[in-house]
Amino acid sequence: MSITDQALAYARHGWPVFPCRPGTKEPATGHGFLDATIDPDRIRWWWRRQPTANLAIATGAPGPDVLDVDQHGPAGSGFVALNRLIRGGLVEVGKAKAIVATPSGGAHIYFAGSDQHSGKLPRHHLDFRSSGGYIVAPPSQVGRQALPRHPARSRGGRPGLGQDSQLPRTRARPGCTAALTSAR
Repeated sequence: MSITDQALAYARHGWPVFPCRPGTKEPATGHGFLDATIDPDRIRWWWRRQPTANLAIATGAPGPDVLDVDQHGPAGSGFVALNRLIRGGLVEVGKAKAIVATPSGGAHIYFAGSDQHSGKLPRHHLDFRSSGGYIVAPPSQVGRQALPRHPARSRGGRPGLGQDSQLPRTRARPGCTAALTSAR
């Protein structure tokens, strides 16, 4: 599946998309995620002009909310905090729309979109992308590392999503960022 076809598949699902500069997470449009659209003509036009552009999805309703679990090797892993959230009842297991393995060994965990604000917990190696954010999605390449064409796990027939992994499936509840911050 071409990157244009994948962008159109995300758009058919109702997730607004936009191009990023090839090999980067930098928007290739004048207003970044604010330019995101589900309009197939606009999407085709963008990728005809920039066939090697990366593909980004605007987060927050109508797009997905995404929990970005970072893996920084010896510097730390977001999976520790994720497992604490699951054990603490702040994350519902089994409700994720998809889980995408990232090139660094982390994950993007997709949930139903909301109007929550995006946030970061750098000490816990977690980022939450919702309103006012975006993620670079498969089949994009950042640097020389490709996001997998088949994300680690999917649910509900989401576009271009495939094979299983050992990552937990979760659904973030409102307030989980504040709860994690105060639970140190």
